[in-house]
Amino acid sequence: MFDKILTMWFLFIIIVLVPLNYRALMALKFSNLFHRASTWQIRFLMTLISFLMAFLTAFAFIYVIERIASVI
Repeated sequence: MFDKILTMWFLFIIIVLVPLNYRALMALKFSNLFHRASTWQIRFLMTLISFLMAFLTAFAFIYVIERIASVI
């Protein structure tokens, strides 16, 4: 039962953080790193980075909760 709740929280955190990370990353100027007509590459990179950041944040959160629960 506890594993299902953690999985639900993991997915919820990812779903919430992906758009937030994407909006935060769009504030950076990545156009200086890419060629002029490479907008889809920039968007793809932003989406990938935002998903990875959300995944790592959710994983860290769940890992800490599991360790706290194992101590208690």
